[in-house]
Order: sequence, then C-alpha cells, then structure tokens
Amino acid sequence: MCRRLLPNENLLIYSSLQREALASSTIEGTIATPEQLVLLQLSQHTERSEVQEVANYSVALRAGVEQIGSRELSVGFIKYLHEILLGGTRGANVAGALKTRQNAIGNPEDGIESAAFIPCPPERVQELMEQLETYLTGPHSESKVVQCAIAHHQFETIHPFADGNGRVGRLLIVLHLIKLNLLDAPLIYPSVYFERNRQAYYRALQIVRDTGNWDVWLAYFATAIAESCTNTIQFTEALRSLQDDLQARVSDVRARSTVSRVLNSLFGEPFQSVREIATLCDISTKTATSALQILEHEQFAVEVTHRAWKRVYACPQVLDLVFGQQFKLP
Repeated sequence: MCRRLLPNENLLIYSSLQREALASSTIEGTIATPEQLVLLQLSQHTERSEVQEVANYSVALRAGVEQIGSRELSVGFIKYLHEILLGGTRGANVAGALKTRQNAIGNPEDGIESAAFIPCPPERVQELMEQLETYLTGPHSESKVVQCAIAHHQFETIHPFADGNGRVGRLLIVLHLIKLNLLDAPLIYPSVYFERNRQAYYRALQIVRDTGNWDVWLAYFATAIAESCTNTIQFTEALRSLQDDLQARVSDVRARSTVSRVLNSLFGEPFQSVREIATLCDISTKTATSALQILEHEQFAVEVTHRAWKRVYACPQVLDLVFGQQFKLP
C-alpha cells in the first residue's frame, strides 16, 4: 500500500533504513545523531567510531536486502552480515566470527556472576546456530509474525557473537519478514518501538528464558511490528501531503514546470548533486542550477556540502519527515 502512494519508493526505503539503524544502535548505547550519520554518508569520513557503527548497520541491512532473494538465512549469511556491521569499527577483530569466549548480558563492570543473563557457552554456538538455521529455512505451522518473534528470541538467547548481537538480531527481523513475503522491501523500522520501550523489550525476552512462557514476548513483538507498519503508513501519507503542499506553493514562481520537476526529484532521493538532478529531470545542469536557486529562495531546497563544486542539495522539510525530528543541516 505505502509504495503505491508514492511515485518513488526510494525515499521511503531510505527513511526506514536510517531510522532502523539509529534506533537499533541506540539500544546498544551506540549514539549518533541523524546529522552525523548523513555527514558520514556524504563525506565518507567521521571522527567518531560510533557514527561508523551506525552507518554500517544501514549498509549491512541494505546488503542483506539485495541478497535475500537468492540466499537463505543461513549461519554463513548471518556471519557475512555481522562482518559488514563491525567492519572498520572497534569490533573489527571479531567481525564475522562466532564467539570464542563466554559472554553475558548486563553491566560488564559487575562481572559475569552478576549478569542478567548468561548465554550458551562458545562450544555450543555452532550447534545451536545450525538448529536456528533449520528453523529459519524450514516450513512451519505458526503464523509468519510468530516465526519471526521466535527466531529473534532464539538468536538473542544464543548470543553467538562477541559483539553486535542485538544489532544483528534486529537486522534479521526485517530480512526474515522479507523472506517470508510479509515485506518486499525494508519498509518498516521495528527497532524504533524496541528503543522507545527498551525495558519492556528486555523483560519480555527474559520472561521466556525464566519461565518458558512465550505469551508476553509474542504479544510485545506483534505490537512492535503493528506499530511499525502504522508508522510507515503515516509517514507515507505525510510525505505525499508535504509534496502536494510544496508543489502548490511554487505555483506562482517563474519557470514553474522546471522548478516543479526539480522539487519532485528531491522527493525521490534525499540528497542529490546538480548533475543527478539534471539527469533525472532531463534538463541541463544550468537549468537545474537555476531551478535550485529558486527553490533555495523559497526555502524548499538547501545546499549541504558548502562546496563550490559537486554541490549536493536536499529538501529540509523532507529531511524533517525522514528522521522524525527537526534536521539541523550541516
């Protein structure tokens, strides 16, 4: 439904990827602002390793989406995603490798004896991950959302890696939903719900481990997916309404037809160079530059690189919607 409401789905997917990456990383205490994430994506450079970790989540999820049609959710595929997630970060030395030491969930300064939960020992990880792979790739009688909830719980309970287990586990939720044909693209971001209801997330996972009762966890997970779907629909409707509003407000400017086409292009991709806009709109770079100057005057476009060459533009109102907050452009 959401994809049919928009002439271009790229912005919807971009928003979901960024919100999922930011929220999932925040749950693990890896904090980055939307502005820092965007600056890294535009410049390919950051002074903070935490920002790289958040960006890697988006890259890993996109890589998974691109390959999920031809690959199973196997142990090898999960290790491949983990390698992307930790590449070039403080955990790069264990990227793509199953844990070799006992880990625990809790404050590392308190010692393993005080941990809230102690996952399986390293020598059992391969066996348990193969069992999880069998579940992920086999047919089941329970509903597809329940399958995803069970798989996520089991992955987090195994905790197969030395680092990045929470992020990989939540990344797998979206890929699992796509594999089960409940989604055909990464259009939802359940980690936003998990982050907003973090303590309930941990508590629902732990109840199954302590009591064997799945009801609380399954209800929590189903609510997270339902709310994420609702949020995506609302975002799509808000984006379409914004597009109509801004188009109406440029109705009196000169060169309206060209300006309108350039504005539309900024609803397809959030950041575009003058050359990319010219190509998309089938106009010259000079004409694209003139239209962008008009949109800048109307405050519907802003140049984000502060360069005299290879300039990149965005629509600030679109970015506010994409990130769900006021976006402070660099």
